[in-house]
Amino acid sequence: MAKTTKKQNSRTETQITKVNGIDPALLASYIEEDASLVGMEQYRIVPRLKVIQSMTSNDLKQKFGEGSLIVRPGDIEVWNKDSDPVSFVPLFFCTEFCKWADLADKGSRAMVERSYDPTSHVAKAARDEDLRYEEYPDQEKKKDKDKWYFRYVEHLRFLGIIVGDHELSGQYVTLSFERGEFGQGKNFISAVMMRKIKIETENGSSSMKAPLWTQVWDLSVGFRDQGDKKWYGIDYAPAEESTIPFEDFEQFKSYHEELKELFDKQRLLVDDDEVESGTAGDSTDF
Repeated sequence: MAKTTKKQNSRTETQITKVNGIDPALLASYIEEDASLVGMEQYRIVPRLKVIQSMTSNDLKQKFGEGSLIVRPGDIEVWNKDSDPVSFVPLFFCTEFCKWADLADKGSRAMVERSYDPTSHVAKAARDEDLRYEEYPDQEKKKDKDKWYFRYVEHLRFLGIIVGDHELSGQYVTLSFERGEFGQGKNFISAVMMRKIKIETENGSSSMKAPLWTQVWDLSVGFRDQGDKKWYGIDYAPAEESTIPFEDFEQFKSYHEELKELFDKQRLLVDDDEVESGTAGDSTDF
């Protein structure tokens, strides 16, 4: 497979501050003594893979085109229809339950409430068709078509890292499935659970379940057509070399353990602007 990387974060030209005309030794001394980032290291906010949809904001559609895959925030293109698939190693899985404001509500935060707790009210509402939509207060005088509704959504989240020969190789990103793509997410879970690692010994060969953090998947974008419901979603396929090199096992296991620890301490967040910029199913009842 294309080589993996020892970096946890990509360092693109837009993310590197270049300092000219300064004594490098003096600059290094400032950086070594700096403590301004202390306290932030205990949190991890992971960018999200986003597919450009017909309802995505015009500036993003004009810049990337419908059906392209980008990372938000940062708006860096990951894949387009002329690209090869991008390789992704899922490191950690979780289910997040979110309460979203109505698309027409421009005065509220897009995400009103979020929870990882499957027993929370948000989770129960997201999993109950009768509770999934909640009418805003003081809507009695509005016509039905003009009323605003909160929406409760269950998100299947795979937090992982881009690998291989790509500008963003080493970048943590979130692959998220919800609403119209929820079934695709369950299919991906099944595919992940079925992945095996073959082990050769002197006595023959055997296989065992492949840990999530050893698996390499190729991601691209496909068009969905369900009559009056049309959108783009993320497709997956096993990479040509579908397991990370054995020499990288310890490194990638440590990435998994770091994310799990942050999750357990409730310090792991997905940077999600879904309602603000449009995604699969924004105009439908998925």
